[in-house]
Amino acid sequence: MIKLEEKKKIVKWLQDNFINSEAVFVVDYRGLKVAELMQLRKNLRECSAIFKVVKNTLARWGAEKAELREIIPFFVGPTGIIFVLREPVDSAKKLREFVDEHPNLKIKGGILAGDVLTPERVFSLADLPGRDILISQILSQFQSPLIQFMGALISPLQNFMLVLNSITEKKKGGISMATSSKQEVKEKQEVKEKKEDKKELIIKAIQEMNILELSELVKELEERFGVKAAAPQVAVASAAPAAEKPKEEEKTEFDVILAEIGSKKIQVIKEVRKLTSLGLKEAKDLVESAPKPIKQGVSKEEAQKVKEVLEAVGAKVEIK
Repeated sequence: MIKLEEKKKIVKWLQDNFINSEAVFVVDYRGLKVAELMQLRKNLRECSAIFKVVKNTLARWGAEKAELREIIPFFVGPTGIIFVLREPVDSAKKLREFVDEHPNLKIKGGILAGDVLTPERVFSLADLPGRDILISQILSQFQSPLIQFMGALISPLQNFMLVLNSITEKKKGGISMATSSKQEVKEKQEVKEKKEDKKELIIKAIQEMNILELSELVKELEERFGVKAAAPQVAVASAAPAAEKPKEEEKTEFDVILAEIGSKKIQVIKEVRKLTSLGLKEAKDLVESAPKPIKQGVSKEEAQKVKEVLEAVGAKVEIK
């Protein structure tokens, strides 16, 4: 039984990750083995995503505190949450690749920038290019000859309507040329300001769009104007002189490997359950299939602590 203080810590961690994530995917991991779950966690970590198995009551509590109530209906049955800390396309690709190889993993849904995602929309993210490429495609459409031609038509038409309106006003009220000129300058200034406002609105709207919305915008522009978004050209840079090899970064993540069980198998299973929150059968399978990783991607301090706990009951443990 998890103590109340421990529950509060978990809920606070969930709340923070709900808030800080670019996207959140929810999965049902029923039928997957421990080693497969560890592989999924490792795959997702490569693209800055965190996989966490949680109790539904705590997940609901964390989502409530993060004001993400739209995701709460997914918290039924066995629940694993994927917190995507960067662009969601890479994580969606990793997830789809894993599902292709392990069909027992089921996607319940997700959320992206406040929009609820069905399993189909989660997978559709995997087919998208990156955000930068989508914006480049939008810009290429703005620069197409058709759009330029339309701009050339619209701009003179607006000026013509402005002049026509000025002439009409003069006929109606007998306004002097000086007054008319001032009015015309004022109206031109207003038109200019409106154009600037429109530009800012367009730029701000694009900045605030999530990757699915950008993809939908590209398609709508293609359909509306009958143009095809061009893929951005990749510049080939000339070979640069060999730079000095950077110093190898200090390792910050470690894997704890159960190398040998030892003579106290039952005690080892009990400790593994405490360390991993696994069920009895899963912990037993893990221990009996040694050598196997118990923890992956943990800090040096946590890895050392796990090693000491298991060695205290006679197991042989390695840290890599």
